[in-house]
Amino acid sequence: MNELKVRSMLKQIRSDDPDKRFEGLDLLYEFKEEENEKIRLELLLEMIEVAARHFPKSVDKWDNPSFYLIDFVCDYPMPEVIDHLIKHFDSFSPAAQIRAVELFLLTEDEEIFFEIEEKLAELINKEEVHLPVEQLVNFPVFVRNILNKTIDRILTPHYKFMMYDMIHSVIESGVEWEYKKDTVLPILLADYETTRTQYLSYDREYSAKFVYTAWKEDYITIRFHMGLLLQLMNYYYTLECEEYLSEAVRFKDPLIAEKAVIVSLIKHVKVEEEVLLQLAENLESAEDFYWDLKGASKENLYPIKDKKQPIMAQSKMFTHLVYMQDEEDGRLLGKFPENIHVLDSIDTENQYGQPVRYYLLSFKESGTDYVGWAGGFSLEDGDDTAHVWEGTYTDFVELDAKSIAQHKEEFLVKREDTKKQHHTEIHYESSPKLSKGMWFFYAILISHWTRTFMDGIDDGIFISIGFTIIGLILTVLEFWKIKRSKVFIVGQDLVVQKGSKTNVIQIQDIKKVKYNKKRISVFNKKNEEQLVIPMKWVDYDHFAYVLMEQTEHLRDRPFIEE
Repeated sequence: MNELKVRSMLKQIRSDDPDKRFEGLDLLYEFKEEENEKIRLELLLEMIEVAARHFPKSVDKWDNPSFYLIDFVCDYPMPEVIDHLIKHFDSFSPAAQIRAVELFLLTEDEEIFFEIEEKLAELINKEEVHLPVEQLVNFPVFVRNILNKTIDRILTPHYKFMMYDMIHSVIESGVEWEYKKDTVLPILLADYETTRTQYLSYDREYSAKFVYTAWKEDYITIRFHMGLLLQLMNYYYTLECEEYLSEAVRFKDPLIAEKAVIVSLIKHVKVEEEVLLQLAENLESAEDFYWDLKGASKENLYPIKDKKQPIMAQSKMFTHLVYMQDEEDGRLLGKFPENIHVLDSIDTENQYGQPVRYYLLSFKESGTDYVGWAGGFSLEDGDDTAHVWEGTYTDFVELDAKSIAQHKEEFLVKREDTKKQHHTEIHYESSPKLSKGMWFFYAILISHWTRTFMDGIDDGIFISIGFTIIGLILTVLEFWKIKRSKVFIVGQDLVVQKGSKTNVIQIQDIKKVKYNKKRISVFNKKNEEQLVIPMKWVDYDHFAYVLMEQTEHLRDRPFIEE
């Protein structure tokens, strides 16, 4: 990365002129979009220090240099960067602080959590920020500690439902049952009554089409709040909660009714069979209802005993379409599919050789009939499982444009092309750097030539020339070795290449990755050391980060030492 341009950018974003700041931030955005660009650690640390300085008063939402600097730096999650972020955390803008917290959470490091716990709690108590709740709930002990210091903020409209989400994670994980019941329960009941009133203004006219084409985000927020509060009633249960649940199982919104039904069943409150069947057959609720029953160990109550995959496939396609978003502003596109039908299916394999099934479906959207694919349903544990390995999609190909056989053929060709592309895509690549011995030799050579020129050219110059020739030969040999030595993750393979020898392990076959000062050891499922990578060949933090990204979707994820 051009260091002069970076320093020019740092100067621009500190300007008193908003136009100059805008130009600087635009340049920073260009830097962020550049792929595989390297930047010196010292420059990253300097950017953190600049982000901690005072900036001119903001003139608009875009005018937050502190945030954009930290957002850039967080793409380089090195230990030195993280330490510097913690050191200067208190001086960042609130949005920049939250961006740093997102990076801290990715480390899953308890020592880092301990260092930022008080800082994050103080931020919540002082400012209204949008917490990364989806990340936070993965760490219920840390969340409980934050809640202990900030629980009064549950009374504020801004934090209320973020905190309910966090409380739910603390209780559901078993960290603390009925968390602060005396404090939370009366607030919960009052908030449910308020949210229930908001919902009831929609209930009489409820239709799925209204939700996704007219009411959209405003209503979906109310729906989410209702579902969350009903789920919490499982843990803060009273007779008043029972009355609310008995009412909610009959609400017209199937996703709200579904949450009420699950809690009622857990509390052994009778629910009519017709209600269970309605939820299982409704495309809005079918999939959630099955998985929530399974999570409560009550999947035996799911009323569709055979051939549940087709209704799950229809439900998946419905959900995929109604939640399509505008790429620029993230708003729902307002699509609403009707007449979703299963036309056929294909049994194939995913990229790991595991058997999966895709369903070909037709649907009508804005008066036109299209086809799409739902799946791939895993067939490893049976012919009618609900578990899905891959994604559901549509290219909005018109149904009548091709025959069923041609639609299936096109699907298989596309999968094969995607498979080939995936197997050749390089996710990570690194080579050894010049050895310290070579740098030491260069230092001696430079020193020798310096003395030669200072003392005057004499017969000793032949010694210098000899040293230089040796240096050139060694450099050529060193670069020849470097060129033939690589570590890369390509497709689903981790490859170590040393000279003419190449060792490979598929990433789904990795059991664990461990390291010491000299080497990285990669073990297979038999717990045998299959690959060894010299530590000096890679930036371990970056290597581990990419490997985690490439394995996070696996059912049996490897242990990767951090």
